[in-house]
Amino acid sequence: MPNFGVTVGARTKTFFVVVGTNRKLRSIGQYPDVSLADARREAKRLSVQVPLEKPSISLTRAVESYLADCATRLRAGTVIEYQRHLRKHPDIPLAKLTKRNVEVSNAHQTIAWKVFANWCIRNELLDKNPFLYIPIVYGKRSRVLTDLEVTTIMRYEDGRYSDFLKLCLLTGQRRTEVTFIRQAWLAGDTLTIPAHVAKNGKEHVTAFNLLTALHLPKEDAAPFNGFSKAKARFDRVHPFPHWTIHDLRRTFATIHARIGTPIHVVEAMLNHTSGTVSGVAAIYIRHNFLAEIRKAALAYELHLARLIQG
Repeated sequence: MPNFGVTVGARTKTFFVVVGTNRKLRSIGQYPDVSLADARREAKRLSVQVPLEKPSISLTRAVESYLADCATRLRAGTVIEYQRHLRKHPDIPLAKLTKRNVEVSNAHQTIAWKVFANWCIRNELLDKNPFLYIPIVYGKRSRVLTDLEVTTIMRYEDGRYSDFLKLCLLTGQRRTEVTFIRQAWLAGDTLTIPAHVAKNGKEHVTAFNLLTALHLPKEDAAPFNGFSKAKARFDRVHPFPHWTIHDLRRTFATIHARIGTPIHVVEAMLNHTSGTVSGVAAIYIRHNFLAEIRKAALAYELHLARLIQG
């Protein structure tokens, strides 16, 4: 039978037929869920069927309809991300959408357009996904907050969420580690993150001073919930160029480098296990650098205090 075939992947075999004057590929189903005989019959039916003409719709209208749908089922932060990527496009008919007339220069943009095109296919606005074969490659982020942005965060007030932001910036610890801080982890001027919470599975001890102490929880409570909505509130009031919570950790390390903290001390504060003290050196150097961390933490908090005071 002309135009009828099967694509063979590592785990699946999918029947297809090519139909119409514009040679569109239509998927029929996977073997063995669909037998060869059934696939052949469906292919014959599709070959003689008069294809319905897709409704004429602009890319702008399709994008706005998609974003409105996203707002009813996705987190606020996700919707904001999709808005940021999908609203940058030329004023063209949806049918003329290709990977060449929109920006897909990074993984986040590519994912946004791929998901949008799949939604259009499900709603019978497109026949195929023009972004299907674009690889998703994540680059390394390099965003570091400016002194003005750091000051803005340190002056921001939004209950537990603003304390969370400030602790991420003050301690340099990961989001999940800061979220679960408990009274039992605090002793004097030290914060001990248990091994089962630390990302690398190793207990981590770091030091803090008075500025950090102001924002530490005074009693144990359920972990904060609603990060996406809280960040959306912040972004509405302070529309920084695109930033993430993890950028606070990178900013912490960068400021320490600026004020002269030795790199091995910064890595000890971040609980990095593959930094300057690694390999054979890590086996023999068992010093926890706590004295050096205390000194660096004091210098860092004084630096932030000067920024806050202007």
